Amino acid sequence: MAKATKISTAHDVALAAGVSKATVSYIVSGRRTGDARISDATRERVLTAVAELGYAPNQTARSLRRQRTERVCVVLPNFGVPSHDVIVQQLQLAADLHGYTVIVAVASTAERERQVLDQLRRRLADGAIFIGPGHIDAGDLGRLARANVAIVVMSNQLIGPEFDTVCSIDVEACREAVAYLLDRGHRRIAFLGHCADQGARQERFEGYRRGLAERGITVDERLNRGSGNSREQAYRDTAALLLLEARPEAIFAASDLAAISAIWAVRDAGLRVPEDVAVVGVGNIPEGEMTRPALTTVGPATLDFSSLADLLFSRLAGAAPAEGRVYRQRSTLIRRGSA
Repeated sequence: MAKATKISTAHDVALAAGVSKATVSYIVSGRRTGDARISDATRERVLTAVAELGYAPNQTARSLRRQRTERVCVVLPNFGVPSHDVIVQQLQLAADLHGYTVIVAVASTAERERQVLDQLRRRLADGAIFIGPGHIDAGDLGRLARANVAIVVMSNQLIGPEFDTVCSIDVEACREAVAYLLDRGHRRIAFLGHCADQGARQERFEGYRRGLAERGITVDERLNRGSGNSREQAYRDTAALLLLEARPEAIFAASDLAAISAIWAVRDAGLRVPEDVAVVGVGNIPEGEMTRPALTTVGPATLDFSSLADLLFSRLAGAAPAEGRVYRQRSTLIRRGSA
């Protein structure tokens, strides 16, 4: 049987370098201020011993002493959404500046959401950003905040007194998008509801409904399709719409991913975008600019989610007010070739 490798400790490093454990801790932690008494030669001896012994500080013990994990968590409903990737990337940049590590939890079901809540209550991380939670309510987030976990949620429905919320103002921009399609002569406008955040889906459908109602048009349920978040299902639903005796002249999709699937389905049916079927999405993801034609969409002018990180780290630093804050991100209609 192979002999277990001994894990080096701070005590081992101190003996090898001829210094105290406190000096090892001070140098390994990377602190530079207030250490004039530690010479460059001493620092070099300690760092050499660290390298030779393969010593690494015990992060768990360090967290227990400080009562902080120095981690933040992003809770996503699923993978594969480009805007979620941007959120994680931007949070990582902010975390680096604050000395934190980012971990990602995927909670695609109610059970998984409950598991993540339980893990956070047991100090998985010092703070968390929830992106479009499906089954978590304001009470769940409030209890987590009272357990001293800093919380920011990206949702149009969840607003509470103990956590911060970033929401998008979609209804008016979606209404404008439908009005734009109507102004271009389209009357049979379908709605594809494939969207990760079902609360956002409802708001986007409301904008669709209002846009039609302003012109005296009621929603035709035969043109109202989809409630999941699958690209494949959006493609299949679009293909089914195109087989209707009176097929749609335009498609308004609740997400850019669904809209891009719709473009593929229209082209595979031998039709042209936008000449035969116009397509509009929501989200302004980078992929939309690379479709042919480029995707007309509703969303922020740029994918800047820095407000999420700003709210989270100000709360972690104790620089936030006790009451929850609400940051509203405005959406606009971005006109491109698909409509």
